[in-house]
Amino acid sequence: MDAEPRTLPQTPPVAPTADASAADPQSFLSALENRLEALLASRLDALEDKRHKDERDTLMARFVAEHPDYRELAASGALEAQKRANTLLDDVGAYFAARLETEGQAHEAVLEKTRQEAAAQAEAKALERIRTKRLARTLSRTPSGAGRGEGTDPDLAAPEKFGGINAVLAARLLARRQSGDI
Repeated sequence: MDAEPRTLPQTPPVAPTADASAADPQSFLSALENRLEALLASRLDALEDKRHKDERDTLMARFVAEHPDYRELAASGALEAQKRANTLLDDVGAYFAARLETEGQAHEAVLEKTRQEAAAQAEAKALERIRTKRLARTLSRTPSGAGRGEGTDPDLAAPEKFGGINAVLAARLLARRQSGDI
């Protein structure tokens, strides 16, 4: 954004002398005109550079006012690190690059936490299914069969229809005691 000041080739100053002005007034005026042009060009360039710098400072002040975390990032050195990593970045570009990096890290942390929670839930569901199947096998009608090779009983497949799992287990225990198996 900052433009380097242009430098014009300087013509060597021609000191007006009485001999030069008397001998050739046209060359004297030409030399004076060249000096005046060079002086004006350098002054205009300096003025244009100052105007660009003031304009940039105003825009930067407005940007800093609109983005309150800019000062914090600048103080922490994050902007300088971004500029060192990518030499094409200026202050504003480094600010946005640092913000994107921070938001990306936060997103990765949330994503990893969600993955871990999903894995824990899947593991809990799998263990519950295994426990349910194991319970259904051990609570078969015949104690010696232990549920192997037999279909699941309807009261264990849907215990809520028969008063819940506790009622089903109590009824089976009572049936075993009455049959003399226990």
